[in-house]
Amino acid sequence: MSKYSAYCGKLLRVNLTSGVITEENLQDDVLEKYIGCNGLGAYYLYKETPKGVDPLGEDNKLIFFTGPLTGTIFPSAPKIGIFSKSPLTNGFMDSYAGGHFGAELKFAGYDGLIVEGKSEKPVYLWINDGHIELCDASKYWGKSTTETREAIKKDLEEPLIRIAVIGPAGEKLVNYSCIMVDGTHAAGRGGLGAVMGAKNLKAIAIKGTKNSIKVANKEKAMEIVESLFEEIRTNKVLSTGLPTYGTTGATMANNSTGILGTRNWQTEVFENAENISNVELADKLFEKTLSCYQCPVRCVHYCKIKEGKYSGLETMKPQYETVYSFGSLCGISDPNVIAKANHVCNETGLDTISAGVSIAFIMECFEKGILKEEDLDGIKAEFGNSDALIELLEKVAAKEGIGEFVGLGTKIMSEKLGQGTHKFAINIKGLELAGHSVRGYKGMSLGYAVSPRGGSHQDMRHIPERSGQFDRRTIKDKEQLVHDIMSTTVIRDTFTYCAMIEGNIGRVGLSDKHVKIINAICGFEFDVEDLQKIADRIINLERCFNVREGMDRKDDILPERFMTEPIPEGPSAGMYTPKEELDEMLDKYYELRGWDQNGVPLAETIRNLNLDDIVKQPI
Repeated sequence: MSKYSAYCGKLLRVNLTSGVITEENLQDDVLEKYIGCNGLGAYYLYKETPKGVDPLGEDNKLIFFTGPLTGTIFPSAPKIGIFSKSPLTNGFMDSYAGGHFGAELKFAGYDGLIVEGKSEKPVYLWINDGHIELCDASKYWGKSTTETREAIKKDLEEPLIRIAVIGPAGEKLVNYSCIMVDGTHAAGRGGLGAVMGAKNLKAIAIKGTKNSIKVANKEKAMEIVESLFEEIRTNKVLSTGLPTYGTTGATMANNSTGILGTRNWQTEVFENAENISNVELADKLFEKTLSCYQCPVRCVHYCKIKEGKYSGLETMKPQYETVYSFGSLCGISDPNVIAKANHVCNETGLDTISAGVSIAFIMECFEKGILKEEDLDGIKAEFGNSDALIELLEKVAAKEGIGEFVGLGTKIMSEKLGQGTHKFAINIKGLELAGHSVRGYKGMSLGYAVSPRGGSHQDMRHIPERSGQFDRRTIKDKEQLVHDIMSTTVIRDTFTYCAMIEGNIGRVGLSDKHVKIINAICGFEFDVEDLQKIADRIINLERCFNVREGMDRKDDILPERFMTEPIPEGPSAGMYTPKEELDEMLDKYYELRGWDQNGVPLAETIRNLNLDDIVKQPI
């Protein structure tokens, strides 16, 4: 047992090759250095995978971790983090999902789960409190995520269990396949569904009833929790906006600023944005609100398509990133089509961001005459062609025909096609970009470039620039801004509170509020300096993983479109980030981080962060 509260003190290790399942204690000195979820995931992934490991090979690992806040009285902290080497980027990947799965894992008695090896046949893992077994999943192989989840519940006669599952896309090892959690949440980024599929692991089912999660200082914890609940209750965005619209309010906000990715980012103004606005989606699709564990925000929505060719389809309502990727980016202005595309991805297990960006790339190739109908199985892949969008998605999920090519992702597709297509292949480190402008936010341009994942908006956050707190049009002091924001995002993902409440805790730099939360919940005696060192340690460990896999400054680069083509129209017309600006920011950022001019952490930095126990020089 750990001397710190809020932990189970154990992780579960499952070797699929041998079928051996073991429990291990989490050591207090490791918790003191890495705290939880993001920190522990990075630690175990670096420590236990060899350099150059094949992402889809038997030696790669799939690691699940909760955070110390998960399963406690703390609101809006439901996340499960999943960690592996990505088949899409060949680098470090972490992806997170809400719902109840993370809390259920802790209630079953485990802070984390490490899956290694490969099963000879399809299996699923059944965690029934302390009873753990691998079960035959052959009859579920090929089924959708919903079919699988419901069949497992029925077969186990356990209607309330929590399940993480892959769909056919993960089974077929599509590069950007995802893991669906609780049916309503996706650990979407980086192709972790393919890692799970390569191990022949169809699902993980959990029932947890035996473990209650205690906090260290109940009185102080309750003060923090009650204050946070009150802040949420009185905040219009959290109490009204998100429960009504989810995150789709960003569509019109970004369009009105002239930074909404449109037609593969050829422009950043979508003339039909109002048709896919938060109001339109709510009016046409909304049915009811859903909630993650211990979360009063309720930003997840169930919906029903009420008209058109997909009328009657009941599914999850798309959030902003999906509205961007299947809407403006592909020139689609019908909410019903976006909802259908989202449904296809959820059922087959595809990342909606990478899928939409990859299809938008194909559409631009078609527009430029690089790809023709005969190259695309007869599909007329024009921007705005709704039927083409759905047909391409279904082919990607089935890895059928042109779908096998589209499922590779934009980086690999452009490398295979040549013909200058790299100029509009919208990815960083192989990960397709989310719907937050590189050209319209100078801080985001640096943050995207140095993100360990690549094109992720969750490592660097756009909101401090969008709100006007920082000037989005200048590169001045952006290296410090990126440093401070990424310190908070890595701690957010280590504690596992949701991005929806990050504004209540602090977005730009760590503070006493972060310290008070973790000390009251767990019983640590950290100060802000301690927490900053932990954030730096985790960020550097993720960087070391990528350096070990061959990444350095050459990979901290933006898509060429954003460095050479100014935004052509709208309120942000003329904005872009030329390479000389990016290089200037990189030089300053590397110095601030204690990295050399090639972006490699210095030996002194490794020693100062106490990483030299696992990071050996040269990296």
